[in-house]
Amino acid sequence: KLICRVYHERRDLMLASMDRSFPPEMDWTHPEGGLFLWASLPEYLNSAEVLESAVEHHVAYVPGAPFYPTGGGHNTMRLNFSNATPKQIQIGIARLGQVFAEKIAAKKVVV
Repeated sequence: KLICRVYHERRDLMLASMDRSFPPEMDWTHPEGGLFLWASLPEYLNSAEVLESAVEHHVAYVPGAPFYPTGGGHNTMRLNFSNATPKQIQIGIARLGQVFAEKIAAKKVVV
C-alpha cells in the first residue's frame, strides 16, 4: 500500500506540474493506475526530434512512435513518474515545458 500511495502522489504531482508548465497546445492522459503518463505534442512536431533539445536541458522521455506497431504516434511520448523524486518531477516537467513551448513557438513562426 505504501508504494501505491507514493506512486499516486507522484502521478498527481506530475499532472499538476504539467498543468502549470506545458503549453496549451499539448494533451496528456490522466491514468487511474500504472507508472506512466502519455503526452501529445501538436501533430506538426515529432517527439523523437524534440527529444534532442530535451536532453540538452538534462531531461528526457520515451518517444511514443515505437509503441504504435501499425504506425503513427510520432508526436507522442511516455513520461515515467515512478522513478523520480517529487523535486525531480517538478524540475523535469518545468524544463520539458520550456522546451515544448520553444518548439511550438518556432513552428508557429515558420508556418
